[in-house]
Amino acid sequence: MRFAIIGAGVMGCLAGAMLKNAGADVWLVDSNPALVRHIQHKGLQISSHDREEHIEINIVQSPGEIQEPMDVILFLVKSCCTEAAAQSAQCIAGENTYIMTLQNGIGNVEILANYYGREKILYGIMEFAGKAVDAGHIRAFISNHSKICFGSAQKIINDDMKKIAGLFGASGIKVIVEEDIDSEVWIKLRNNSTNAVFGLLRLSMGQALAAEGMAEVMQAVRDEVIAVAKAKGICFTDEQLSVNKGKTPINPELYAHLPSTALDMKNKTQTEVEFINGAVYREGLRLGVSTPNNELLYKLIKIMEQTYAEQF
Repeated sequence: MRFAIIGAGVMGCLAGAMLKNAGADVWLVDSNPALVRHIQHKGLQISSHDREEHIEINIVQSPGEIQEPMDVILFLVKSCCTEAAAQSAQCIAGENTYIMTLQNGIGNVEILANYYGREKILYGIMEFAGKAVDAGHIRAFISNHSKICFGSAQKIINDDMKKIAGLFGASGIKVIVEEDIDSEVWIKLRNNSTNAVFGLLRLSMGQALAAEGMAEVMQAVRDEVIAVAKAKGICFTDEQLSVNKGKTPINPELYAHLPSTALDMKNKTQTEVEFINGAVYREGLRLGVSTPNNELLYKLIKIMEQTYAEQF
């Protein structure tokens, strides 16, 4: 299968490496010219706890450079960039191309549907982490609990989806394909909803989670996400609701990890808060569910984004 991955950040590079190793024809697309030149000349380096990999992979700065329709266009840009990315990638979408998003937050499906229609949209989550060590060098944090989950906006499973799952699964990661994937999406949203807290505190995950009172803060934010999801009619298993209770990471690298929202705040760049806490807040308003903690986080982050230049 032919894949174009829009966004060669940490998750885009990891997804590209998985698919390339499984035998797929993969193109990375990224607007950063320095990154594109580096990977074109030196390839990708993927580091994990047990191995180092060097992967030669196609990469271009614009979808138009690919010059042929793809079987799957996978969007892994930051959610605040989805609109522009959706517009630019239309030139490589054929009649039978699947449009896939494994991005953070909610709202990307609706944006993509405006450009491609819902009938070919696949969506879900990537439940693992990574960090950029250097240009073209990614350190992957993938464990036995890591997974990729996706489904169809049409609430179906077909042979093409199983083939996509098989390509990702060839890397050894757990892959779940379900007709209704919304519970997994909202559990990931619940987990991501507290990422803004690390940015506001200017602390890594381990530092913040070890602090007295942090568990209660995280629980209050996350409980609101689940309350909104349940008001939407989404059902969860007891197992889904029991994981990721906010314990301090034992792995030293994860202890020092900054989630993407916190990293964006550190770098004074636009965050994905509109698609995480902002989305929870807006859905809560629509459904009559109070979300004061998510509202506060959303509004604080938006103020911070608007005043980066004035902050001490």
